[in-house]
Amino acid sequence: MKAFSGRQSSYIDGGPQWAIPQAVVDGWLADGSFAAGASAFRAAMRHHAKGVAIITTGMETPVGFCATSLASITLQPPILAFTVGLQSSSWPAVESASYVMVHLLADDQADLAHRFGQTGALRFGPGTRWHRDAFGLPVLDGVLACMVVAPTSHLPVGDHALVIGRVIATRHGRVRGPLVHVGGQFVPLAVPPDPA
Repeated sequence: MKAFSGRQSSYIDGGPQWAIPQAVVDGWLADGSFAAGASAFRAAMRHHAKGVAIITTGMETPVGFCATSLASITLQPPILAFTVGLQSSSWPAVESASYVMVHLLADDQADLAHRFGQTGALRFGPGTRWHRDAFGLPVLDGVLACMVVAPTSHLPVGDHALVIGRVIATRHGRVRGPLVHVGGQFVPLAVPPDPA
């Protein structure tokens, strides 16, 4: 197993860990059962069901975006990660934020996911129920849960930034099934009732 060097490098700066010899790639592609490139990767990932979150921040002007990249990293301490496009309108606010709010969407909130996933959409307009918390962060109403997160690092990876952050506090909201993204669509996930 490769040991972690402790040095942060990224896909963009072309560190040696990202270099794949062409002979290795050609070997995987030789029998025709594998494909390479962005479209092949996108097609494969359409089979992977992902939870849907909305990340918000902005103490003066609220900003937010839909993320299907949210991942729990560790429980002790509670750390999570998500990605944001480096060219997105939300990136400058996320990059400079001391805190962000992570919202987990319920199975009936596909319209909210679409609104926060569209470029140029009026995300905090009349169709969005939201308020500011005691510290000024924009909070969406009616979600399954939300988490206050303090970003601790940003790592550029391709055309996105991987944001890693410490979970400061969580709040549970409604009791419903989650919204997931699979096959290019937002779909409800049926959750069996809790036997307790």
